[in-house]
Amino acid sequence: MTQAQAKGSWELPIGANREPATSNRLFSAEGAIHLYSSLPAVLTPADLYLAKRNPQFKRQIEGCNIYLVTTRTRILVDPTGVSFEGPVLRGRFIVARRSGWAHVDFTWSVPDCFRDQVPFDNFGVAESGTHIVLVKGEVQIPIAAHRLVAEAASSLTHEERDLHVLYVGQGIGRSKKRSALERLLDHSTLQRILADVNALHPSNEVLLLLYRFEHQKAFLSTGGDLRLDPRSTADEELAHMHRMTSTKMSRRSQVALSEAALIRYFQPYYNVKLKESRFATGNRIAVLREVLKNDMTGVIVEICSSSAGSRLRSESAVPRELSSLFDTEALTGSRLDSDDMRRAWREQLHQMAHTHYAQFALTTPQERDTFMHGTIWNGGNDRVDLFGS
Repeated sequence: MTQAQAKGSWELPIGANREPATSNRLFSAEGAIHLYSSLPAVLTPADLYLAKRNPQFKRQIEGCNIYLVTTRTRILVDPTGVSFEGPVLRGRFIVARRSGWAHVDFTWSVPDCFRDQVPFDNFGVAESGTHIVLVKGEVQIPIAAHRLVAEAASSLTHEERDLHVLYVGQGIGRSKKRSALERLLDHSTLQRILADVNALHPSNEVLLLLYRFEHQKAFLSTGGDLRLDPRSTADEELAHMHRMTSTKMSRRSQVALSEAALIRYFQPYYNVKLKESRFATGNRIAVLREVLKNDMTGVIVEICSSSAGSRLRSESAVPRELSSLFDTEALTGSRLDSDDMRRAWREQLHQMAHTHYAQFALTTPQERDTFMHGTIWNGGNDRVDLFGS
């Protein structure tokens, strides 16, 4: 017996009679499909045209089918005062603040992939401040300012680094392989964003984040109203668990569902479609059929920007402040036993601070208590909203 069979239909019309508040518990476990991506490639709009002619770079971003168009205050490299001390570059960022352009010192350790070329024969900073160039023999290595912002140690604030999500889209071919790169090379909305930023926010820059969203897994929980005994038999429970754990979405469906969830979550200004996507009631988006047939009751799309060194944000989705989750000792790792443990903990905190979860329940509280809607503990009456409704 599937959940749909037990309910008669997943597509209950709005306003139809639903289960009473004291609902029956069908299964002991709930399931959500969890979609997530490897870390993004970060480009400037100008990089699109360089990447088009670079087969090696195109191979590196193969499979990047979800893209975010973002903006933040412009951060450049001061062409004066840059110096190398061994494998460490020292310089200054120029950043627009309310009081005017400000200088912020930074130090950047040359990545391991370039260490065998240290010392460099020469180096320089573009007059525009948009990148530096490292020279070794006949090889020139350009390093974009946004990469230095991501990797260098500086006193830039989180707010100055934050990337405001303006648009979420997908690029995936129907009959042949296509990535976000091909889509963005011919994208009227991107052209409009660039025109608007240039005219209305000239002290801002636009950055593109390209994601794959190639990973999926089942997320199971024994939430819901724990005071109720499941109605299903042992065999029905086993079949239910098998359906959930064997859930596999097609590549196209992964991309489509990730796009819909991220648009619904960030509510980007320049997106028109999918901002009111239906996940729990009425005419659900078609891609959810693959999820619902396997008894899933939730969708979780995880997105991380830690490699960009910048948090994602929008008016409807602000970054998590770790100080609200951990005390000072936990944030500093002072209770940990070794430097290696503290280093690993700092990396974990960095990733947590740069991660968002677009979470949506596929049933309403009236249809059924689910872990996505909250847990009612034994002896209690109030839902604890652990994951968001």
